[in-house]
Amino acid sequence: MIKQAIIKYFSITLIFVLASGSALSLAQTTQKEKAKNTAGSLSSEQKVIHMLNRITFGPRPGDLERVMKIGWQKYLAEQLHPEHISDEVVGTKLKELESIRLDNRELANNYVRPNQVRRQLRNRGLEIPQPAQEPGPQGEMARQRREVRKALDEMGIKPQQEILQELQQAKILRAVYSEKQLQEVMTDFWFNHFNVYGRKGADRLLTTSYERDSIRPRVFGKFEDLLIATAESEAMLFYLDNWLSVSPNAQMGMNRMRRLRRMQSMPNQNGKIPNNRSRGLNENYAREIMELHTLGVDGGYTQKDVQEVARCFTGWTIRGPRAGGDFYFNQNMHDDGEKVVLGKKIPAGGGRKDGETVIHILATHPATAKFISTKLARKFVSDNPPQSLVDRLAGSFLKTGGDIRQVLSVLFNSPEFWAPENYRAKIKTPFEMTVSAARATGAETSGAPPFHRWIAKMGEGLYLAQPPTGYPETAENWVNTGALLDRMNFALALSSNNIPGTRVDLDKLVSNTNSMKASQIVDQYVRILLRSEMSPETRATIDKTLNGQMAMNNGQSAPGIDISKVVGLILGSPEFQRQ
Repeated sequence: MIKQAIIKYFSITLIFVLASGSALSLAQTTQKEKAKNTAGSLSSEQKVIHMLNRITFGPRPGDLERVMKIGWQKYLAEQLHPEHISDEVVGTKLKELESIRLDNRELANNYVRPNQVRRQLRNRGLEIPQPAQEPGPQGEMARQRREVRKALDEMGIKPQQEILQELQQAKILRAVYSEKQLQEVMTDFWFNHFNVYGRKGADRLLTTSYERDSIRPRVFGKFEDLLIATAESEAMLFYLDNWLSVSPNAQMGMNRMRRLRRMQSMPNQNGKIPNNRSRGLNENYAREIMELHTLGVDGGYTQKDVQEVARCFTGWTIRGPRAGGDFYFNQNMHDDGEKVVLGKKIPAGGGRKDGETVIHILATHPATAKFISTKLARKFVSDNPPQSLVDRLAGSFLKTGGDIRQVLSVLFNSPEFWAPENYRAKIKTPFEMTVSAARATGAETSGAPPFHRWIAKMGEGLYLAQPPTGYPETAENWVNTGALLDRMNFALALSSNNIPGTRVDLDKLVSNTNSMKASQIVDQYVRILLRSEMSPETRATIDKTLNGQMAMNNGQSAPGIDISKVVGLILGSPEFQRQ
């Protein structure tokens, strides 16, 4: 058994290596003869590894060989056109998740609000157990959950919490099993870009359709279409409170006005009541659509622009959000006067078209082209992308009218994307790390809550980013002692089959280990999981750990080695954290 002290030591080593040094030199040091490449280029195999690490959630066993055979160019073309890819396996996996196929009203009708669930359970003397702070076995809590689940089934109640759980489960399953990998990567990217918090009030109902209907179908399309879809989505309107935004001069019935005033006195997603609510105009969405969705914080807009954009979006609202209501434009709430946005006059009397005009102005603005191009380059190339690449992507964005597929094509064919210094140079987020480990080991998973609890413990609970900024993309936000120790513990739990609903069969990866020496076993798993690209320092740490195991097992060779720990240490290594 590996002592916790050894795991902690290995994690500290992981932090040190992640925080310093060149990823390429690390790979080349251990693979000089195999790569046989010049200092200024990647080998053919490294190019495929690089592409699989960046445009998928990590390679599965056999993926490298398949893409090497057809060529990365053909594989990229397939991924950029997912409509031509068959995806039967993930379709089968998702069949049991009923809520992901329902519309907002069906979800509201079929799933009960948390306060109603608690009231029904208390009538039976039961309480909903608090969410576990730690992943892994939770004996008493598991028993309580079973009791609650049995009582709810007997009463025919489906709690609204199940909607978010199934959405998280579906995201994990798609990331692990889908053949449309780039589509899944881009869906994750755009959801984070247009973030909403899945536990804010009615967004418990509305987030499912937001990702399914507003984002997923448009991840490769025109940016302006995506921006319109998110602006009109009930989830975004509710999250940033624009559904409550009303012109101070609006002519409305007294009952409607009282309801709006009551809603406007409620805290926003940060628990605060903005000052501007007292006069009916809400600037939350107006600010975020410019700062976070389009122009960027340095995009050249002013506070006056924020106010004018907010006026344009008055009347963009929802009919009964907690009942799963739909978006509609309410002329009576709208400020129909003249506005000026970024120096462009929007005439009076435009109605709903005011908001659409703002979206067009923002979507076609050069600052937006630069901002979106920078985020895409940061996502796929490096945390500090070269300006030459950003400029080229921005040029493509403007030339093609914001065609995302075309911008991505330029990116993936750029010399900057293939530059050796960017090989294994980005750190995986917790979501990327966990699902890439499942893919790399060929794990079978249901994507159930025990798997998600590990992602949440590392700080990236799915659909649970509270601020509009979403989760960060850069390494410094994910490299710290606690988070990296959690990664190591997850890797060991996965390889040891200690995550309920998820199993790995390590014998399928490497067979006949009983006839191998300990060093040979490690060699085989490093070859499969890392293509033999492991630093001498990491290998020495693993060997030291195995030597300690062998000493405790009276010097036995392979039979005395816990192979699950070997795999866990590789998955928790600095090299596996990189992509």
